[in-house]
Amino acid sequence: MVTLRKSVLVSLMALLMMAASFNVASSTETRVGSMGGIGLYTHDNSNIFFFPGAIFTYSGQVVGELRSKGNDNDYSIGIHYPYGSYSVIGVYLNRPISLSIPSGIVNTVDLNQTTDIFYGTQLTNYDLGLKLSVGLDNAKQDVGADEDKESAFLFGLGGGLSNETMDLGLDLRFPSAKRDSAGTEWKWSGFGIGFNGRMFHGETTKLVPLVVFGYTSTSAETDTVPPATPPAKVDYRNFNLGIGVGINHQMNENNLLVMGLEVLGYNSFKTDIDGGDETTVTTVTMPGLYMGVESKVKNWLTGRLGAAQVYQGTKTKVNPQVGNDVESSSRSSQFNVSFGLGFTFGDFLIDAAINEGLFFDGPNFISGGVNPMANRLSVTYNF
Repeated sequence: MVTLRKSVLVSLMALLMMAASFNVASSTETRVGSMGGIGLYTHDNSNIFFFPGAIFTYSGQVVGELRSKGNDNDYSIGIHYPYGSYSVIGVYLNRPISLSIPSGIVNTVDLNQTTDIFYGTQLTNYDLGLKLSVGLDNAKQDVGADEDKESAFLFGLGGGLSNETMDLGLDLRFPSAKRDSAGTEWKWSGFGIGFNGRMFHGETTKLVPLVVFGYTSTSAETDTVPPATPPAKVDYRNFNLGIGVGINHQMNENNLLVMGLEVLGYNSFKTDIDGGDETTVTTVTMPGLYMGVESKVKNWLTGRLGAAQVYQGTKTKVNPQVGNDVESSSRSSQFNVSFGLGFTFGDFLIDAAINEGLFFDGPNFISGGVNPMANRLSVTYNF
């Protein structure tokens, strides 16, 4: 039975792997995820959304991110098309974003994906990148004699400068949502700003200091027609700051070690109800530890292993309109191990986050297990 299991696993692997060249630069979300989540501590094409200037480095690619099996809404695809000798134009469809419309504003629409357009060009000492992001959704239905209309819109601008030793990125976002039904209007809008910066200092071993900053301010209002009472209003404030340092160590030509230490991660989300309670939820990460290794096993095969341990404390404070403040807090530790493989087929690179249960149990017809071989996939075509 041991021999049978070995032969089956080898046959499955052979179906997925073909001999070809190895290219770390053509990597993806799946690559950095299977290396313990070290994405911002190493060079990777998934970094272009934080550092738009980096897109010039990855010119001539088509990238597909398949984040969950059989769910097209979680897929996205992008192209980095060379334009002339010193420019690149990029387009990404259906990229997921972490932006939530407050509850009570809309019922159907959402802002969870965007379309992104990039322009990158090479300057004397830096690569310049610009990014335009647009997300929208709307719905309309008849409710008796009235019409219920909902809409949501996101407009974003970003820019950055990059070279081999430095990346800087700036991002501006303007979200809004609106619902109009039976003489009542719910609306929400505001702005957000983000800044990301990192450096790569050294040769074989590179020290990578990293800073991530973000601030979002939005407000929600409810109006009645005619306005019989003052409109209800809620203000939302979200502030986050991350400070970290990483190490990129090229052990030899075929092996890379990446380690990251999140010295401080701070996030504060405040909800202030006009004439009501003020609630603040603060989460502090201290520390977050990330580690990943990548090894070129064969010309067509790359192995990856990663781990992350994050220590977080969360405090919730409620300041009521009447009465004393109420506080609660908790502390947690999260640990995760990840495993991945990269397969190359000519100009195609497939990154897979492997379900390790397959190696414990064997394929379905041996173990009866129903788990897929991979939890997520990324496909890169280089042209």
